[in-house]
Amino acid sequence: MTKSPRIDSVMFELKEITNSLKTWRFWRTIIAIIIGSFIFSISINGIIIPHKFYSGGVSGISLVIYYLVGWPSVGVIYFLINIPIFILGGRQISVYFVFISMIGVFILTFALETTSGMVIPMKENMLAAVFAGVLTGVGTGMYLRVGGSAGGVDIIATVIKKKLAIPMGTTFIIVDAIPITTAAVLFNLETALYTAICMYVHSVVVEKVQTGFSQRKAVFVISNFPDLIAEKVMKQLDRGVTFFHSSGGFSKDERRVIYTVIHMKELGRLKKLLFDTDPDAFVAISNTAEVIGRRFLSWEDEGFSSRTK
Repeated sequence: MTKSPRIDSVMFELKEITNSLKTWRFWRTIIAIIIGSFIFSISINGIIIPHKFYSGGVSGISLVIYYLVGWPSVGVIYFLINIPIFILGGRQISVYFVFISMIGVFILTFALETTSGMVIPMKENMLAAVFAGVLTGVGTGMYLRVGGSAGGVDIIATVIKKKLAIPMGTTFIIVDAIPITTAAVLFNLETALYTAICMYVHSVVVEKVQTGFSQRKAVFVISNFPDLIAEKVMKQLDRGVTFFHSSGGFSKDERRVIYTVIHMKELGRLKKLLFDTDPDAFVAISNTAEVIGRRFLSWEDEGFSSRTK
């Protein structure tokens, strides 16, 4: 009897999990989950609960239940909510991600229980909302940056996307809207607004922590002097360039588009270089979330094992 593709896939992923236990990246992820979970939990128990704020995701739903029922605790409620999530979504995502997420749920539950009753004295609600968002953002971003997870909305969003074809972003918005709406109904609009501020700061900080200090500017240049500009970029900015062959939609002219990635501090020098060389050049500048490669971050910097060449 031949094995089903699903069984073969599970066996392969179980082998991958076994191999990963021997790598620094796996243990680095666990350490990040531990530190991040405790930072997150300090914000929940020390600021958000004393001020009757909410947070986003499953932790926010846990707070809704906790405020309504008052029992047993946010950590236990969070753990119980994740049980059906794993049961329903376990087959829709990779075995490794389920494994990491389950570890994350246990760690975050333990952290929420350990820090229960902790209070960070802050009288000003606005300052408390901002600081709570910073702490939850730093905590969450730490383990998301290295591929960690603490269960929750990402699993729900994956399942809903596969079953109902609803974008993951839509699910995140709906789940995050539940705590804000509940805050407005149970307490007042002011509490809901403070919660919204906390969640906004959280999202911004998570993004910054995930991208770290590797954020750079990606630049596309269309010019009549591609070779001259490329030479100046390489010599004056000491940055590499790549040519993309293109064709004008209107003119039908064949061109070479220059592509380079630079540090934000080099942007002004690049603009001056382009203006002095070809003021008629077409320039498109965009942010990069992360840059991995020569002269930027290496895969080893991201926690992956080095390879012998």
